[in-house]
Amino acid sequence: MNVGAYLTGAFGQSNKLYEARNEAKRGRIAPLNIKDIVNKQILEDTKTIIDKQKKAGFSFIIDPMFNVYYLFQQFSDNVKGVKIGPQENWFDNNVFYWIPLIDKPLNTKQELFTRNIHLNLLPEENTMVILPSPYSLLMLSHVDYVKGYDNKKSAIIDISEIIKQEANKLAEKGVKRIQYDEPAFVKKQSLGSLEKEDFELLEIALEKCGKIKNIETSLHTYFGDAGPIINYLINLPVDCIGIDATETRLEDVLKNDFSKKELAIGLINARESYIEDVDELVSKLKLIKNRSRPKALWLTPNTGTEYIGWTYGLKKMNILKKAVEAFKNE
Repeated sequence: MNVGAYLTGAFGQSNKLYEARNEAKRGRIAPLNIKDIVNKQILEDTKTIIDKQKKAGFSFIIDPMFNVYYLFQQFSDNVKGVKIGPQENWFDNNVFYWIPLIDKPLNTKQELFTRNIHLNLLPEENTMVILPSPYSLLMLSHVDYVKGYDNKKSAIIDISEIIKQEANKLAEKGVKRIQYDEPAFVKKQSLGSLEKEDFELLEIALEKCGKIKNIETSLHTYFGDAGPIINYLINLPVDCIGIDATETRLEDVLKNDFSKKELAIGLINARESYIEDVDELVSKLKLIKNRSRPKALWLTPNTGTEYIGWTYGLKKMNILKKAVEAFKNE
């Protein structure tokens, strides 16, 4: 059984990048130099975090996404037919996203929209790219069901096709793994509001883009309790299921058989600055290995470390490294 670690989302920006962006906003940098100065710092910080992931021995390496402000940004910015709507709170966090507005049928023949990812800096052998799950994208967008689509099913078919094409293009560029971020489904589960249609929509989406040639796929759930639906998630057509173990009880994970599925277990809380205990993490990983028997086991943060900033993000990376090393040395 493979055991490893990796990051699952955007990294918190450094003080230098924060200061450069603030200086730009306040007009303290000459207009001709603003973009160059900010981009230079983004590039420097990107190289730093990619290098630290490599040195930590992470199983998959991601772009820390310093020039991507929210999950749907690249889709909204670069997919023809999508407009950018008003700001909305990103679940119960003190961050925001801009609602994608879809008021007409989308052209499913699109160019690569993840243009802000530094693919040229990522290693050929184990690059991972994060995309929005079609279900979360649909549920958190404003779709015109008069001018645009007849219903949610017709909308998710086109959205899923666009995501599928994106994954295929990334595979052609050498990307080895796609993580589909899926917070909306488990959040609805936590609120007790999942309906039959929700299950149908997620299944339609993953029938389209869950299996991609020459690439592994992961459905990463977070911001909600996945416990009651883990067995359902295991049977979806993806290679790996990611579970936010700060929201989902470990016992609910342990009662499920993952022998035919990889498990990315989010035992590292990326929304809190406290540092987890290595021995406790190792004990939990042992339990999961012995009782859930996953095809592969990945220790991860529950979500991106952008919520706790650069310094604590580095500390969380160190804990990931130490815990996996300690587990392998047992």
